[in-house]
Amino acid sequence: MAMPERSSPDVEQARSRLLKKVTARLARAAAVSFWVMVIAFGLIRLAPGDPVLARLGAEAAPEAIDRLRHALRLDVDPATQFVEYTWGMLHGRLGTSIETQRDVATIIAESLPVTLGIIAVTLAMALVVAVPLALAIATSRRPWVPYLFRATTSVMLAIPAFFTALVGLIVFGLHWQIAPIIGYEPGFPANLRFLWLPALVICTHLVPVLSRVLHASLVQTRGEEFVETGIIRGVSRLRFTWFYLLKPSLAPSIVLLSYMVGVMIGSTVIIETIFSLPGIGRSLVGAVINRDYPLVQGIVLVFGLFVVAVSLAGDLLANWLDPRVGAT
Repeated sequence: MAMPERSSPDVEQARSRLLKKVTARLARAAAVSFWVMVIAFGLIRLAPGDPVLARLGAEAAPEAIDRLRHALRLDVDPATQFVEYTWGMLHGRLGTSIETQRDVATIIAESLPVTLGIIAVTLAMALVVAVPLALAIATSRRPWVPYLFRATTSVMLAIPAFFTALVGLIVFGLHWQIAPIIGYEPGFPANLRFLWLPALVICTHLVPVLSRVLHASLVQTRGEEFVETGIIRGVSRLRFTWFYLLKPSLAPSIVLLSYMVGVMIGSTVIIETIFSLPGIGRSLVGAVINRDYPLVQGIVLVFGLFVVAVSLAGDLLANWLDPRVGAT
Protein backbone atom coordinates (compact mmCIF):
# COMPACT_ATOMS: atom_id res chain seq x y z
CA MET A 1 0.00 0.00 0.00
CA ALA A 2 1.39 3.34 -1.00
CA MET A 3 1.99 5.74 1.84
CA PRO A 4 0.38 9.20 1.48
CA GLU A 5 2.80 11.92 0.58
CA ARG A 6 3.68 14.35 3.30
CA SER A 7 3.00 18.02 2.79
CA SER A 8 6.08 20.01 2.06
CA PRO A 9 7.13 22.76 4.51
CA ASP A 10 6.37 25.38 1.86
CA VAL A 11 2.80 24.16 1.48
CA GLU A 12 2.30 24.12 5.26
CA GLN A 13 3.69 27.63 5.57
CA ALA A 14 1.43 28.85 2.77
CA ARG A 15 -1.61 27.34 4.49
CA SER A 16 -0.59 28.86 7.80
CA ARG A 17 -0.19 32.30 6.25
CA LEU A 18 -3.57 32.00 4.51
CA LEU A 19 -5.25 30.95 7.77
CA LYS A 20 -3.70 33.91 9.59
CA LYS A 21 -4.88 36.31 6.89
CA VAL A 22 -8.44 34.97 6.95
CA THR A 23 -8.52 35.00 10.77
CA ALA A 24 -7.21 38.55 10.92
CA ARG A 25 -9.76 39.76 8.40
CA LEU A 26 -12.61 38.00 10.22
CA ALA A 27 -11.51 39.55 13.52
CA ARG A 28 -11.35 42.97 11.89
CA ALA A 29 -14.80 42.47 10.36
CA ALA A 30 -16.22 41.49 13.78
CA ALA A 31 -14.69 44.59 15.41
CA VAL A 32 -16.06 46.87 12.70
CA SER A 33 -19.48 45.23 13.00
CA PHE A 34 -19.54 45.98 16.73
CA TRP A 35 -18.79 49.65 16.15
CA VAL A 36 -21.41 49.77 13.41
CA MET A 37 -23.89 48.53 15.99
CA VAL A 38 -22.76 51.21 18.46
CA ILE A 39 -23.05 53.96 15.83
CA ALA A 40 -26.46 52.73 14.71
CA PHE A 41 -27.64 52.91 18.32
CA GLY A 42 -26.10 56.23 19.28
CA LEU A 43 -26.26 58.34 16.13
CA ILE A 44 -30.03 58.81 16.02
CA ARG A 45 -30.08 59.60 19.76
CA LEU A 46 -27.66 62.49 19.22
CA ALA A 47 -30.05 64.11 16.75
CA PRO A 48 -32.37 66.80 18.13
CA GLY A 49 -36.01 65.97 18.66
CA ASP A 50 -38.09 63.55 20.67
CA PRO A 51 -39.52 60.48 18.89
CA VAL A 52 -42.42 60.29 21.34
CA LEU A 53 -43.49 63.88 20.69
CA ALA A 54 -42.93 63.36 16.97
CA ARG A 55 -45.34 60.42 17.10
CA LEU A 56 -48.01 61.82 19.44
CA GLY A 57 -47.63 65.55 18.93
CA ALA A 58 -46.75 68.32 21.36
CA GLU A 59 -50.34 68.52 22.63
CA ALA A 60 -50.51 64.88 23.72
CA ALA A 61 -51.49 64.01 27.27
CA PRO A 62 -48.61 63.37 29.70
CA GLU A 63 -50.01 59.90 30.45
CA ALA A 64 -49.92 58.92 26.78
CA ILE A 65 -46.38 60.26 26.46
CA ASP A 66 -45.25 58.25 29.48
CA ARG A 67 -46.90 55.07 28.18
CA LEU A 68 -45.23 55.32 24.77
CA ARG A 69 -41.89 56.25 26.30
CA HIS A 70 -42.09 53.15 28.51
CA ALA A 71 -43.16 50.96 25.57
CA LEU A 72 -40.11 52.16 23.62
CA ARG A 73 -37.87 51.67 26.68
CA LEU A 74 -36.81 55.31 26.46
CA ASP A 75 -37.46 55.79 30.17
CA VAL A 76 -34.35 53.78 31.10
CA ASP A 77 -30.71 54.83 30.90
CA PRO A 78 -28.87 54.53 27.53
CA ALA A 79 -26.62 51.70 28.79
CA THR A 80 -29.65 49.52 29.56
CA GLN A 81 -31.18 50.45 26.21
CA PHE A 82 -27.99 49.38 24.43
CA VAL A 83 -27.86 46.03 26.25
CA GLU A 84 -31.50 45.34 25.40
CA TYR A 85 -30.93 46.44 21.80
CA THR A 86 -27.90 44.16 21.45
CA TRP A 87 -29.68 41.20 23.04
CA GLY A 88 -32.67 41.63 20.74
CA MET A 89 -30.45 41.97 17.67
CA LEU A 90 -28.60 38.75 18.53
CA HIS A 91 -31.98 37.00 18.62
CA GLY A 92 -33.12 38.52 15.32
CA ARG A 93 -35.38 41.15 16.87
CA LEU A 94 -34.87 44.67 15.55
CA GLY A 95 -37.87 46.22 17.27
CA THR A 96 -41.12 47.77 16.08
CA SER A 97 -41.42 50.92 13.98
CA ILE A 98 -42.77 53.86 15.94
CA GLU A 99 -44.50 55.34 12.90
CA THR A 100 -46.15 52.28 11.35
CA GLN A 101 -46.17 49.85 14.32
CA ARG A 102 -44.75 47.18 11.99
CA ASP A 103 -41.83 44.89 12.66
CA VAL A 104 -38.57 46.53 11.57
CA ALA A 105 -37.21 43.28 10.17
CA THR A 106 -40.31 42.94 7.97
CA ILE A 107 -39.94 46.50 6.64
CA ILE A 108 -36.28 45.89 5.83
CA ALA A 109 -37.06 42.55 4.19
CA GLU A 110 -39.59 44.26 1.91
CA SER A 111 -37.45 47.25 0.90
CA LEU A 112 -33.92 45.79 0.90
CA PRO A 113 -34.35 43.73 -2.32
CA VAL A 114 -35.02 46.93 -4.28
CA THR A 115 -31.76 48.50 -3.11
CA LEU A 116 -29.81 45.29 -3.63
CA GLY A 117 -31.30 45.05 -7.12
CA ILE A 118 -30.04 48.54 -7.98
CA ILE A 119 -26.57 47.67 -6.66
CA ALA A 120 -26.46 44.34 -8.52
CA VAL A 121 -27.49 45.88 -11.85
CA THR A 122 -25.02 48.72 -11.30
CA LEU A 123 -22.13 46.34 -10.63
CA ALA A 124 -23.00 44.25 -13.69
CA MET A 125 -23.14 47.34 -15.91
CA ALA A 126 -19.94 48.78 -14.45
CA LEU A 127 -17.92 45.59 -14.91
CA VAL A 128 -19.19 45.04 -18.46
CA VAL A 129 -18.12 48.57 -19.43
CA ALA A 130 -15.10 49.32 -17.22
CA VAL A 131 -13.04 46.14 -17.71
CA PRO A 132 -13.00 46.11 -21.55
CA LEU A 133 -12.57 49.88 -21.60
CA ALA A 134 -9.56 49.87 -19.28
CA LEU A 135 -8.04 46.93 -21.14
CA ALA A 136 -8.49 48.65 -24.51
CA ILE A 137 -6.94 51.90 -23.26
CA ALA A 138 -4.01 50.11 -21.61
CA THR A 139 -3.16 48.11 -24.76
CA SER A 140 -3.73 50.96 -27.21
CA ARG A 141 -0.71 52.16 -29.17
CA ARG A 142 -2.17 55.61 -29.86
CA PRO A 143 -0.68 58.15 -27.39
CA TRP A 144 -3.71 60.46 -27.47
CA VAL A 145 -6.14 57.75 -26.30
CA PRO A 146 -5.14 57.82 -22.57
CA TYR A 147 -5.39 61.63 -22.50
CA LEU A 148 -8.89 61.53 -24.01
CA PHE A 149 -9.82 58.79 -21.54
CA ARG A 150 -8.68 60.80 -18.49
CA ALA A 151 -10.38 63.98 -19.73
CA THR A 152 -13.68 62.22 -20.39
CA THR A 153 -13.75 60.44 -17.03
CA SER A 154 -12.90 63.69 -15.22
CA VAL A 155 -15.89 65.41 -16.81
CA MET A 156 -18.17 62.50 -15.87
CA LEU A 157 -17.00 62.60 -12.24
CA ALA A 158 -17.62 66.36 -12.05
CA ILE A 159 -21.34 66.02 -12.88
CA PRO A 160 -23.54 65.51 -9.75
CA ALA A 161 -25.52 62.28 -9.60
CA PHE A 162 -28.85 64.04 -8.96
CA PHE A 163 -28.37 66.14 -12.13
CA THR A 164 -27.61 63.03 -14.18
CA ALA A 165 -30.71 61.36 -12.72
CA LEU A 166 -32.95 64.29 -13.67
CA VAL A 167 -31.52 64.41 -17.19
CA GLY A 168 -32.01 60.65 -17.49
CA LEU A 169 -35.66 60.95 -16.45
CA ILE A 170 -36.26 63.70 -19.01
CA VAL A 171 -34.46 61.95 -21.88
CA PHE A 172 -35.27 58.27 -21.31
CA GLY A 173 -38.54 58.66 -19.41
CA LEU A 174 -40.34 61.63 -20.96
CA HIS A 175 -38.74 62.14 -24.38
CA TRP A 176 -37.96 58.58 -25.55
CA GLN A 177 -40.38 56.88 -23.11
CA ILE A 178 -38.26 53.75 -22.76
CA ALA A 179 -38.01 53.90 -18.96
CA PRO A 180 -40.79 54.37 -16.37
CA ILE A 181 -40.55 57.60 -14.39
CA ILE A 182 -42.50 56.32 -11.39
CA GLY A 183 -43.61 53.06 -9.81
CA TYR A 184 -42.03 49.68 -9.26
CA GLU A 185 -42.84 46.05 -10.07
CA PRO A 186 -41.16 43.41 -7.85
CA GLY A 187 -39.80 40.15 -9.12
CA PHE A 188 -37.11 39.28 -11.64
CA PRO A 189 -36.96 40.08 -14.56
CA ALA A 190 -39.88 42.54 -14.41
CA ASN A 191 -37.99 44.75 -11.94
CA LEU A 192 -35.15 45.32 -14.41
CA ARG A 193 -37.41 47.68 -16.35
CA PHE A 194 -37.44 49.98 -13.31
CA LEU A 195 -33.84 49.45 -12.17
CA TRP A 196 -31.70 49.88 -15.27
CA LEU A 197 -31.97 53.68 -15.45
CA PRO A 198 -31.09 54.28 -11.74
CA ALA A 199 -28.20 51.84 -12.16
CA LEU A 200 -27.04 53.69 -15.27
CA VAL A 201 -27.02 56.96 -13.33
CA ILE A 202 -24.80 55.48 -10.59
CA CYS A 203 -22.56 53.96 -13.29
CA THR A 204 -21.73 57.42 -14.60
CA HIS A 205 -19.63 57.85 -11.45
CA LEU A 206 -18.62 54.25 -10.80
CA VAL A 207 -17.30 53.41 -14.28
CA PRO A 208 -14.83 56.35 -14.46
CA VAL A 209 -13.33 55.52 -11.06
CA LEU A 210 -13.17 51.77 -11.65
CA SER A 211 -11.77 52.03 -15.18
CA ARG A 212 -9.08 54.53 -14.15
CA VAL A 213 -7.87 52.36 -11.28
CA LEU A 214 -7.87 49.24 -13.46
CA HIS A 215 -6.11 51.11 -16.27
CA ALA A 216 -3.34 52.27 -13.92
CA SER A 217 -2.95 48.74 -12.58
CA LEU A 218 -2.79 47.28 -16.11
CA VAL A 219 -0.11 49.76 -17.14
CA GLN A 220 1.96 48.80 -14.08
CA THR A 221 1.46 45.09 -14.75
CA ARG A 222 2.65 45.45 -18.34
CA GLY A 223 6.08 46.42 -17.01
CA GLU A 224 6.50 43.24 -14.96
CA GLU A 225 9.00 40.59 -16.04
CA PHE A 226 6.46 37.74 -16.09
CA VAL A 227 4.53 39.59 -18.83
CA GLU A 228 7.61 39.50 -21.05
CA THR A 229 7.94 35.81 -20.23
CA GLY A 230 4.39 35.20 -21.46
CA ILE A 231 5.14 37.03 -24.69
CA ILE A 232 8.31 35.00 -25.24
CA ARG A 233 6.48 31.73 -24.55
CA GLY A 234 3.92 32.64 -27.19
CA VAL A 235 0.82 31.83 -25.11
CA SER A 236 -2.59 32.31 -26.68
CA ARG A 237 -4.08 35.79 -26.67
CA LEU A 238 -6.96 34.81 -24.39
CA ARG A 239 -4.64 33.14 -21.86
CA PHE A 240 -2.20 36.05 -21.99
CA THR A 241 -4.96 38.60 -21.46
CA TRP A 242 -6.40 36.81 -18.40
CA PHE A 243 -3.42 35.22 -16.63
CA TYR A 244 -0.73 37.76 -17.48
CA LEU A 245 -2.66 41.05 -17.59
CA LEU A 246 -6.12 41.01 -16.04
CA LYS A 247 -5.79 38.61 -13.12
CA PRO A 248 -2.72 40.31 -11.52
CA SER A 249 -4.29 43.73 -12.17
CA LEU A 250 -7.80 43.12 -10.86
CA ALA A 251 -6.93 42.95 -7.16
CA PRO A 252 -6.82 46.75 -6.53
CA SER A 253 -10.03 47.17 -8.54
CA ILE A 254 -11.80 44.46 -6.50
CA VAL A 255 -10.79 46.16 -3.24
CA LEU A 256 -11.97 49.50 -4.64
CA LEU A 257 -15.24 47.96 -5.82
CA SER A 258 -15.95 46.52 -2.37
CA TYR A 259 -15.42 50.00 -0.94
CA MET A 260 -17.58 51.61 -3.63
CA VAL A 261 -20.49 49.34 -2.65
CA GLY A 262 -20.75 51.41 0.54
CA VAL A 263 -20.70 54.59 -1.52
CA MET A 264 -23.41 53.18 -3.78
CA ILE A 265 -25.60 52.47 -0.77
CA GLY A 266 -25.35 56.15 0.13
CA SER A 267 -26.15 57.10 -3.46
CA THR A 268 -29.30 54.97 -3.47
CA VAL A 269 -30.83 57.26 -0.83
CA ILE A 270 -30.91 60.06 -3.41
CA ILE A 271 -31.58 57.86 -6.42
CA GLU A 272 -34.53 56.05 -4.82
CA THR A 273 -36.08 59.37 -3.86
CA ILE A 274 -35.72 60.81 -7.37
CA PHE A 275 -37.05 57.68 -9.10
CA SER A 276 -39.72 57.01 -6.42
CA LEU A 277 -38.44 53.50 -5.74
CA PRO A 278 -39.56 51.75 -2.51
CA GLY A 279 -36.01 50.91 -1.46
CA ILE A 280 -34.39 50.86 1.94
CA GLY A 281 -32.67 54.21 1.36
CA ARG A 282 -35.99 55.94 0.92
CA SER A 283 -37.29 54.21 4.04
CA LEU A 284 -34.27 55.53 5.94
CA VAL A 285 -35.03 59.12 4.94
CA GLY A 286 -38.61 58.81 6.21
CA ALA A 287 -37.47 57.14 9.43
CA VAL A 288 -34.98 59.94 10.17
CA ILE A 289 -37.60 62.63 9.55
CA ASN A 290 -40.06 60.87 11.89
CA ARG A 291 -37.38 60.12 14.53
CA ASP A 292 -38.26 56.44 14.22
CA TYR A 293 -35.47 55.08 16.45
CA PRO A 294 -35.99 51.34 15.88
CA LEU A 295 -36.29 51.66 12.09
CA VAL A 296 -33.25 53.94 11.77
CA GLN A 297 -31.20 51.62 13.98
CA GLY A 298 -32.23 48.57 12.00
CA ILE A 299 -31.54 50.10 8.58
CA VAL A 300 -28.16 51.58 9.57
CA LEU A 301 -27.19 48.26 11.16
CA VAL A 302 -28.13 46.27 8.04
CA PHE A 303 -26.31 48.81 5.83
CA GLY A 304 -23.20 48.59 7.98
CA LEU A 305 -23.11 44.80 8.23
CA PHE A 306 -23.66 44.51 4.48
CA VAL A 307 -20.73 46.83 3.75
CA VAL A 308 -18.52 44.93 6.21
CA ALA A 309 -19.42 41.61 4.55
CA VAL A 310 -18.74 42.96 1.06
CA SER A 311 -15.42 44.47 2.17
CA LEU A 312 -14.38 41.15 3.70
CA ALA A 313 -15.33 39.29 0.51
CA GLY A 314 -13.43 41.88 -1.56
CA ASP A 315 -10.28 41.46 0.54
CA LEU A 316 -10.36 37.67 0.28
CA LEU A 317 -11.05 37.74 -3.47
CA ALA A 318 -8.27 40.26 -4.06
CA ASN A 319 -5.88 38.09 -2.06
CA TRP A 320 -6.83 35.08 -4.21
CA LEU A 321 -6.28 37.03 -7.42
CA ASP A 322 -2.94 38.43 -6.27
CA PRO A 323 -1.39 37.05 -3.04
CA ARG A 324 0.89 40.12 -2.91
CA VAL A 325 -2.13 42.09 -1.65
CA GLY A 326 -1.99 40.21 1.64
CA ALA A 327 1.51 41.43 2.27
CA THR A 328 0.42 45.04 2.41
